[in-house]
Amino acid sequence: MSTVSPAQETLRRSMLGHGAWMLLSSLVGGLGLWCYILGGFEVVPGYIIKFSLPGSEPGWVRCHTGPVANALMVIGTALAIPHLDLSDPLADKLGWIVMMDGWSNVGFYFFGNLSPNRGLAFGRSRLGPSNIFSVLALGPAYFFGVLAMGAFAVLGYHALYAPRTAKPISKSR
Repeated sequence: MSTVSPAQETLRRSMLGHGAWMLLSSLVGGLGLWCYILGGFEVVPGYIIKFSLPGSEPGWVRCHTGPVANALMVIGTALAIPHLDLSDPLADKLGWIVMMDGWSNVGFYFFGNLSPNRGLAFGRSRLGPSNIFSVLALGPAYFFGVLAMGAFAVLGYHALYAPRTAKPISKSR
């Protein structure tokens, strides 16, 4: 029985860890949503430290829910890559593109919540003017989104059409 290469095992563990942190960012977004709606932080029942957060309620909902999809994308890719006949350098490149796309989308949700145009345009649009948060939201998500489309095209090709060496995967330890 063949094993996963040490390089791909390292990649998989890195992607799983980053996926877990993306899930953590979703929980942070949920905390932000709760504080935004409540107008502060309830320390004990009835005692609220009052403060206001920037953004909007729908924006905080996106900060709470959006990172989950990106975490699942990264975790799913981490679990799939070892089942494809990819060279270590190609697996590493594709894995890091997917991870960076995940993080750039997490940033998109949080920075977009601070942008007048929700981070959907670099300049003024029908949604409103732009600011630095518009650029921080859209720039990385745009760049890594395009790269991720290519990465998933390659991963899909390797899953569906690339020749298989029929090597089963076992635990490497």
